Amino acid sequence: MSTSATLPAAAGFPRLRLPAAAFEVLGYLAVVAAATLAFLAGWLTVNAAVVLTVALLGSLIVLSWVHLGQGRHPVFLFLCAMMLFQGGRLIAYVIGLEPDPMLVRTMAPNPFIIGANYQGIVLLCIALASVFTYAPCRWRYRPAVPLETGSVQQYLPYLYILFSLALPAQAYKNFQYYEFIQKHGSYVLFFANHEALAMSVPFLIRAVPLISVPVFLAILICERRKVLVYVVTALYFASASLILVMGSRGAFFTTIIAVWYIARRKVASRSRLLLSIPMAVAMLLAADVVQGFRESGRPAFDVAPTIEGVLVSQGASIDVTQLAVKYPERFRPYTVSYLLQETTEAFYMSTPSNYYKGRAFGFDATVFLSPRFFSYGYGVSGSYVGESYLLGGVFGVAVISFLMGSGLNLLYKLSAYPVTLFMAVSILPEIITKPRGPLLDWVSTLARWAISICILWVGWNVYNFVIPSRQAAHSESAPGDPGVGEH
Repeated sequence: MSTSATLPAAAGFPRLRLPAAAFEVLGYLAVVAAATLAFLAGWLTVNAAVVLTVALLGSLIVLSWVHLGQGRHPVFLFLCAMMLFQGGRLIAYVIGLEPDPMLVRTMAPNPFIIGANYQGIVLLCIALASVFTYAPCRWRYRPAVPLETGSVQQYLPYLYILFSLALPAQAYKNFQYYEFIQKHGSYVLFFANHEALAMSVPFLIRAVPLISVPVFLAILICERRKVLVYVVTALYFASASLILVMGSRGAFFTTIIAVWYIARRKVASRSRLLLSIPMAVAMLLAADVVQGFRESGRPAFDVAPTIEGVLVSQGASIDVTQLAVKYPERFRPYTVSYLLQETTEAFYMSTPSNYYKGRAFGFDATVFLSPRFFSYGYGVSGSYVGESYLLGGVFGVAVISFLMGSGLNLLYKLSAYPVTLFMAVSILPEIITKPRGPLLDWVSTLARWAISICILWVGWNVYNFVIPSRQAAHSESAPGDPGVGEH
């Protein structure tokens, strides 16, 4: 046999091409592993780990924008929320505005440090949560096509009728709430005596959000005419603006995020990350103004909000994560109770009056920090990272974050069609704000939206019976009519 003969098998096996996504994820995990070993060996300080965590989060945000459709994938919004709510103080430290980012100070009369080892675990949890959320989204990503809304145009007249009816009712409800709060206290009335606030308006008026928000988002999904989209958006936020004056901001800004996401899914044009930054900064500054109002009892328009104030206040959720890491024995026995209560959060408002130990992680954390502030109606937000740590330690954070990323990827796929996009945006705000929220509150939000969809479906059938849609009339026309034939 000739030794110079060419091996025939060599031509039958193509070279293995590893996807870039694998290198990205493995590279990030290698960096996290190396930093962890360096921290355990004493070569990496807490402050250096803070800088490394900010760099990791920032690069993941940029990569999610570049590789995942310029904001068309919800993981981009999720990572931005992670950077703000869990890493806000870390950013302030990196840019020289915060001397001690790991100092637990929210609601704490006497701020304290949990210790270097625990701080390292907190930073590790934040890093792993970000990487494991990004991984399934990057690995399974497929480019999106512009949303085709031709099949849902028939619903627009019905939606506009509902919108015109719900808008005045929503404005009236917000104005009544504003007047009640002005007469009986301040923003904390939302939590200190929410029952009295709710009873200040009739039940049917209180139920308006079950219709107004879904109808508004449905119009944005279905409507092709930009002028009408702008008019509807302006009218909706004008009617909802009073909640900002009252000091509440969560629902207002999360609705803006849902609107932004719908807009990104409806267009195919490229967008630049730098053009989105001014809008994000404006929202943060507005949020700081709202917070200044609810803390001082009057609008703080005369005091220019500072970047330091925004980052420090919005990044307060890292304190909740630190409490979970430092004192798991205090909160872990109630993790099942936390999760069960979260599944009903959209239907039952948690207030100091109905509080009991184990009702909500954020409530227990606030009571631990300052029972006096809690009795006044103040509190800290939650942290899905902290809850995940209570469930399974660092491993639990990684697993739950991977499931979170898989869920975000499912929302991305559902956003390819109008009806499923409507379902996706129903829970999108709850999902992307998880870094400062509970783990399972999206379940109750989805249940509430299911009720809204049932109401809209019943209304649509009544409307279609009274005023048959053009499509229905077309389908019932005779076979010999123009435009109707067999295929």
